[in-house]
Amino acid sequence: MGIECNSRQLNGVWSGCFYYDETGHEGVTFSIWLTLKDGRVTGSSLEPNTFINQDKDELDAKLRGHVDGEEIVFLKTYRGIDQEPVYCEGTVCDQGQKILGKWYFDWPNEITGTFEMERKVANARTRETVTPLARL
Repeated sequence: MGIECNSRQLNGVWSGCFYYDETGHEGVTFSIWLTLKDGRVTGSSLEPNTFINQDKDELDAKLRGHVDGEEIVFLKTYRGIDQEPVYCEGTVCDQGQKILGKWYFDWPNEITGTFEMERKVANARTRETVTPLARL
C-alpha cells in the first residue's frame, strides 16, 4: 500500500548518496533542499565534483519535477557547467523519510546509477533575545 506524499513530508533538507552502476565507483554523498507545492517539486543540490575537469570542488544544481503518490521524478540541472541534465526517478518510502531511485544521463550512451536519500529533521528551539542593557 502506497502513501500520498504531502509538503510536510518532503519539504526540507535531505542527504544521500548516489552510485554509478558500471564503474565500481564508491558512492558520492550529496545534500538536497526540496520544496513540494501542488504536486510540483523544486529545489537545489550540492555534491562534490566527481566527473568534470574544472577547478570546481563542488557542483550545485537546480531541481524541478513532480510527485505522484509515492513516485517522485525530477531533472537535476547543474549550474555553471555545460552538462546535460540528470533524470531522476524514485519512490518515497518509510512514511516520507526516505527516497530510493535511479538516475540517467548522457543519452544515447546512457550512464546510469542508483541513489538513496533520507530526510533530515532539525529541531528548532526558540532563543531568548537578550538586549545589551539586560547585561548591565
